[in-house]
Amino acid sequence: MLKAMGMAKDAGFLKHKRITNHSVRKLLVQKLRNANIPPTETMAITGHKNVQSITNYSNISVEQQQK
Repeated sequence: MLKAMGMAKDAGFLKHKRITNHSVRKLLVQKLRNANIPPTETMAITGHKNVQSITNYSNISVEQQQK
C-alpha cells in the first residue's frame, strides 16, 4: 500500500484526492499535452476516439493546479 501511495505522489496526484481510472487518464492527457505530444499520439496512448474528448480536459496544467 505504501508503495502505491509513493507512486501516486510521484505521478503528481495530490494526497487527499481519490484516484480513479478517470483521474489517471486525465492526468496522463494533461502531462502529454504539457510535453507537447500531438493530440493524435495522445489519443493512440490513451485510447480516446476523437480529439474533442481529450480537449475537454482542463487547459490548466497539473503544476498550475497544485499551486
